[in-house]
Amino acid sequence: MRKRTGQKNLALVLVLLLTLLCVTGCGKKEEPTEEPENNSGMGFRIGYAEEGVMVTTNENEMQKAYDEMVKATQEGYMALSYKESAYSENGIDFDCYIANADSNKYDMFIAIYSDPEFTDELYLSQLLRPGTAFNSITLNHALEPGSHTVYVAYTQIEEADGEQSIHAQSVVTMQFTVEE
Repeated sequence: MRKRTGQKNLALVLVLLLTLLCVTGCGKKEEPTEEPENNSGMGFRIGYAEEGVMVTTNENEMQKAYDEMVKATQEGYMALSYKESAYSENGIDFDCYIANADSNKYDMFIAIYSDPEFTDELYLSQLLRPGTAFNSITLNHALEPGSHTVYVAYTQIEEADGEQSIHAQSVVTMQFTVEE
């Protein structure tokens, strides 16, 4: 019976460690500053985590670490709410649905671009409170007739002591169609 409990604890520790590695991004690609002596052909080197790693067999400590990870994930959570397609008869005025979901904690603004380099801004909203949306927008300039893939950047704004800063960002694509 004791051996089986030890195996369960070991399995729990391994799952927690793998979860921590995924959350901390330990597998991120890093460019080496010099050529490694033994290049295995992997294309990246994995370094040692400096903080955020916890090894324990105490179930209470593992539960506490897990609860802290869940809380940290929820605080950084951004729910996106939009319809994938928007339509226009004149290339400027579009019927669409884009919202700051009720479940979000922060105000956000929306920027829409015609290119993946984000150089051609089509639209920039004011701040939207959680639970607010718009059903139509007017672009800065007209799109030609046809179907266009546009890039919608959601940016959450955090405010502290009267100062605003970016909390989180996410980019999605939408199809904007202008009738011919």
